[in-house]
Amino acid sequence: MKPTLKYKTPLLLVALFFIAACSRKDFAEYNTDPDAVVDITLQPLFARAITYVHDNDFEAFYDNYNFIPRWSRAFLQRTGNGITVSESAANTNNRYGRFYSGVGPLLIDIQQIVDKMPEEERARYIYMRTIPTILKVYYAWYVSDVNGSLAYTEAFGARYGGTLTPKYETQSELYAIFDQELKEAVNILKTPQPVEQFSYENSDLYFQGDIGKWVKAANSLRMAIALRLSKRDPQRMANIVQEVLADDGGVINNAEEEWVFYPGAQFTGGGNWNITGNGRAFVGDHDVVDYMWNNQDPRLRFFFVKNMWSEENFEIAKQQGIIPANATFDNRRYYGQYSSPSSAEEPSKSRFFNPLQIENGEEEITLDTVSRIQDRLFQPENNGGTGLGTMPVITYADVCFMRAELAQRGVTSENAEEWYYKGIEASLQFYDDAANRAMVYDYSPLTVEEVAKFKSQSDIAFDPAKGLEQIIMQAYLNFFRNYNEAWAIVKRTGMPNANTAIAFEPWYVDNQPIQMPRRFVISYPLAGDYNYQNRFDAVEEMRKDPDFGEPTSILGRVWWDKSE
Repeated sequence: MKPTLKYKTPLLLVALFFIAACSRKDFAEYNTDPDAVVDITLQPLFARAITYVHDNDFEAFYDNYNFIPRWSRAFLQRTGNGITVSESAANTNNRYGRFYSGVGPLLIDIQQIVDKMPEEERARYIYMRTIPTILKVYYAWYVSDVNGSLAYTEAFGARYGGTLTPKYETQSELYAIFDQELKEAVNILKTPQPVEQFSYENSDLYFQGDIGKWVKAANSLRMAIALRLSKRDPQRMANIVQEVLADDGGVINNAEEEWVFYPGAQFTGGGNWNITGNGRAFVGDHDVVDYMWNNQDPRLRFFFVKNMWSEENFEIAKQQGIIPANATFDNRRYYGQYSSPSSAEEPSKSRFFNPLQIENGEEEITLDTVSRIQDRLFQPENNGGTGLGTMPVITYADVCFMRAELAQRGVTSENAEEWYYKGIEASLQFYDDAANRAMVYDYSPLTVEEVAKFKSQSDIAFDPAKGLEQIIMQAYLNFFRNYNEAWAIVKRTGMPNANTAIAFEPWYVDNQPIQMPRRFVISYPLAGDYNYQNRFDAVEEMRKDPDFGEPTSILGRVWWDKSE
């Protein structure tokens, strides 16, 4: 049903977002708006909030293309990483401003509109009021993940009689609040109502108003958040996980229930979404590509493009004296780039920097050894593409690998091997579907035989003695299209590393080892900030943790990212 409402309510102006800077802003800026009588339906507000979660092109350009994948080693520049790879995070943390200027206010507006309704009318909006809580928790968790403490429970309230100086909750407090809010949301959505409920219908761009899928998404999110506690508070994690798995609402249990945003045509059509623009050429990390090649991983062709060393070009290169006449074609078309800026162990190690040139008739061809990423998997419109995007939040494969890991660690009594194989199958299918939808270069569909052959590889076939490592390797690869989670799993588990099957190359600069960044810059407030004292106190509180380091250091850790 599509209710239309007319309420006197102070709504956040959409235009405010576009003038909001990437840095942290005074809460007053986002909470001051004149009372205005407007005609409004709830559906467009919710659709806009969902879109705000995914359409941040500054986040795409800076956070997701230039920094997080390099740190997590999903991909990097063709010429390798520069010497500032562990120091610079310029213009990142765009998620912070987006939460306070876009996503959060819209979701609160929806709930405030419902709360202002007459009681008999409000009764038909119980589910519509509850669902925004799930999305708000997700995005707040996403922001806190690299920022630590946040203003949450008192944020966004000034326009509704609240405060311009909201308190900050620590990450430990936030995790408890998030879990409680999700738990309450699940219970409300599972409870039949005495009157027919209105629905977001197709304005719910995730689940088209399917309440059962929102229940599963919320429970799956509870489990994902709980896993962040695996080092910091394992008992708390275990309690939440066991409660979630016992809940009759269930978790995401097949591809049809996945929490994924499927944008329409031209959603990432230009500008900062251009993953190959401004001279950028992203390629695979050699540790990742080698592992996938050696194990005949079908996702290799969905993640990366074959290099230019076809057999025809190889023969031309021999004929033109570019390579030795006795060179042998090995038919390997996938190579990754080394990720360390330099190597103390092998200073003269060959890097794939300098491509060769051949001439084929009047055409000059560049033979680049490294394999570029399948850019259309990230921007389907790139290079004239007409495909469509896939933006995962929590997939079925994600849930499978979570359950496999929890079983392998002894947190649950489930079968780790069973969930591991389910995760592999789900991940391969997810990326086959995403690649097909995006119309990646040289797409060929996944086959049943490929899946079986991959699962039978010696490094892939489940071995309980190294089961945890195997699960993490596959979970890591599964997050190729989910930048933050690929980075997070490395931080949370310490894998992959130099001694795992995906053998991360140690990083060096000037013969000195360097570390992977672990969060974004966290700044003290500026003088004149409406909420100066609360923000200042929040940073000071985080600094009490020796793992946190200096606020400006991206090598420091937030609370959940506890050192061993």
